[in-house]
Amino acid sequence: MTPVAFDAGGLPRIATRRRTLPCGLDVVIHRDDAVPQVAVSVWYRVGSSDERADRTGFAHLFEHLFKSPPARLGGHHYEVLKRAGAAEANASTSADRTAYHEVMPAHQLALALWIESDRMGYFAPAFTPDRLATQQSVVRAERRQRYEDVPYGAERFAVAGALYPDGHPLRHLAIGRHEDIQAATVDDVLAFYRTWYVPANATLVLAGDVPDDVDDLVDRYFGTFPPSARPARRTVDAPARAGASAALVDRFAALDRIHRAWHGPAALGADEAELDVLAAAWTAAGTGALWRRLVYETQLAQRVSAWTINGRLGGELHVAVDLRTGADAGAVRAILDEVCASGVDERAIARVVVRREAGTIWSLTGLARRAALVQRSMLYAERPDGLADELARFRAVTPASIEAARARWLDRAAVVEVATTAGAARRGSAPATDPASASSEA
Repeated sequence: MTPVAFDAGGLPRIATRRRTLPCGLDVVIHRDDAVPQVAVSVWYRVGSSDERADRTGFAHLFEHLFKSPPARLGGHHYEVLKRAGAAEANASTSADRTAYHEVMPAHQLALALWIESDRMGYFAPAFTPDRLATQQSVVRAERRQRYEDVPYGAERFAVAGALYPDGHPLRHLAIGRHEDIQAATVDDVLAFYRTWYVPANATLVLAGDVPDDVDDLVDRYFGTFPPSARPARRTVDAPARAGASAALVDRFAALDRIHRAWHGPAALGADEAELDVLAAAWTAAGTGALWRRLVYETQLAQRVSAWTINGRLGGELHVAVDLRTGADAGAVRAILDEVCASGVDERAIARVVVRREAGTIWSLTGLARRAALVQRSMLYAERPDGLADELARFRAVTPASIEAARARWLDRAAVVEVATTAGAARRGSAPATDPASASSEA
């Protein structure tokens, strides 16, 4: 079987085989013996959107706890994997999932499966208060280093706070709040583990040069786990799309910034492709309408960027403009109003779609990326090969469908704007690090 085949329309199909173990674990095999490597990927269906209101940052904290192994492993997970020849290994947390992966020499597959099995099934007996205290300190340091003491870090909190009301699971970033992270107890951690890290709430993807007896190997490490059930995930009503504005001062930023955001569709939802194409077309260097107007023609901006975020509870579209020193913010806002109220033509759409498709196909050269694409499809579509269908949705985008999506989502009265003033350190001011510390109004 060809690992990646192209159908009659030229769309890529990733060859997979799926089975579900008696314990509930979904296993997807993507075989490719072109190189003697195998990517091992485990995604758990739990993220920051599943946290208690008083335990924000818990999913990310747990990611760190899962990477803090007991002494029996003979070192940190990454150290053990590196000694075995791992080409890469990492973990990440989003609003919707917690992911772990490693790319190993094919003959070391059993080691990677043992490590993932140990995480999934044997965490509780080896968990100690000291491990919790260590990782609480690590996560809080990460919040300071990557979110608070960096340019435009305060803006991220302010945008989320303006988009979502109190109590909404997306109001707080995955990093969480200091007080919630520090308040976590051993009992909290074990309850979270027993709820969310059960086999039925996970998908194991193996991509690459897997052996003929791969099913037996998987059964050896995961087959003896008791049957489990996937926990119900929290759902919420879509937040009201009301406009809001906030202003803050950032002592780490070198340039003033205007950041606008709108609510958008959920992952794989209607209009997801249209808004993604629109954002990319607006800011394409040399051709994008926002780029041309703000960077080239008026030279009001140093940089302009736009992006979309789409998950199980909804989506967002963002536009950020870094102003040149002394630029007229009112003129920038006028151009944003004008451009964001218009669509794009067929040539701009074609450029974005071709670039996206080419980038996706190029990424298929990597086993870890293929495994991640399979995981994404399993997470949002409950099937392993949704890539071709997703790319087909982008091919189907037209100026008319973009205009319809823009009209549905990008109402001027529903925009959230956060304005950052740079250079507070030179005036002795302190940065805002939470939405509550920024001034805002509807």
